[in-house]
Amino acid sequence: MELFDNEFKKWVEKHVHDNVTALRLRHASASPEIKEAVSQIEYRQKAADKFMKCRQMGGGAETVECSFAPQWFPTALSVEQASSATVACFHAAVVAPLRSLLDMTMGLGVDAAAIASLDGAEVTAIERDSRLCLFAGENYRDIANLKIINADSVEWLRRTDRMFDWIFIDPARRDDIGRRVYNIHDCTPDVAEILPLMLTHARDVLVKLSPMLDISATIADLRHVRKVCIVEERGDVRELLAHISRDVESDSDSTEIEAVSMDWKFSFTRAQEAAAAERYAEPAAGEYLYEPSPAIMKAAPFKLLCERFDVGALHPNTHLYVSPRKIDGFPGKRYRIEAVIPYASKYIKRFAKEYPAASVSVRNFPCTAAALRTKLKVKESDTVKVAGVTLKGGSQMLLVMRKE
Repeated sequence: MELFDNEFKKWVEKHVHDNVTALRLRHASASPEIKEAVSQIEYRQKAADKFMKCRQMGGGAETVECSFAPQWFPTALSVEQASSATVACFHAAVVAPLRSLLDMTMGLGVDAAAIASLDGAEVTAIERDSRLCLFAGENYRDIANLKIINADSVEWLRRTDRMFDWIFIDPARRDDIGRRVYNIHDCTPDVAEILPLMLTHARDVLVKLSPMLDISATIADLRHVRKVCIVEERGDVRELLAHISRDVESDSDSTEIEAVSMDWKFSFTRAQEAAAAERYAEPAAGEYLYEPSPAIMKAAPFKLLCERFDVGALHPNTHLYVSPRKIDGFPGKRYRIEAVIPYASKYIKRFAKEYPAASVSVRNFPCTAAALRTKLKVKESDTVKVAGVTLKGGSQMLLVMRKE
């Protein structure tokens, strides 16, 4: 059964680039079908950047057109909650190669479709929301190796004797009244509770989790964790991804942790971080400052950054690094230091004369960025960046920088 008829689809395609607000005003008294068509145009416009193009994470790949981009959406929330095409392709790369996978929380179906695009993969996707199943069926009707089932996936798994290479699950992170939840045990389903059931039907399980979760606590809760990925996209940590294997008994010291973005990846264990030597350095004008990305800040391999990239930390808790060399591949931002100014009243008073405008930030500093901006009396600017920082010896400095 088709979700929308051909006339509906033609109308959407004709107006897909029109201004949605103008369309709504023009068709305020139109039929429910036209109002739904306008909503579909709105969803598609919002989804364009998220689903139409994808890029391999970890660096080294060009952006390409997405072959499994959904065209029809049940709600605006379904667009928001679905994986982007880039992240879905990363999920597919994690499980590849495989013959069979069960997606227990299909949702809009982007992850299932990405995995079904792998050579030789047979994907069974289960979703308890019948409306989501209808839309996924419409979006992916041409993917023959993707089977969609409208059911409670936990009950379905309890009744079946089927075995899979992998199970993928993205538990719902909203409670019964729509509030966000983060703890594994508060999500639906509770992955820790049903983990033994999943591992009787698959040797490997991939779990998508909230980026708010503590990594060590997640490893302890899920017990069989082979690897935790911290997935960053467009400057934000999007998710934790736990690879669980039946034959692994995990502990937080030896479990592999990988921070990954579209441009780089960084893998380590807590044991390696504990064994790494501390290395500190004083900043100087003309040198380079390196600011770790959000995924690296979440992963916390702070001593290993010094070891692997030959940089010096400013302070154990400042988490900024300096080097006289221009280093490619550092997982974060790079700035050129223009001046290093003591945080003292005589320098603060004349700061605005030399730097009347700058973006202001602080790291391990005795006041907030807003308070520092007020003291310096500078206007907002993206050209110059000033960071209030604390150095290893305890002194506070203002670093004036320009982004490379």
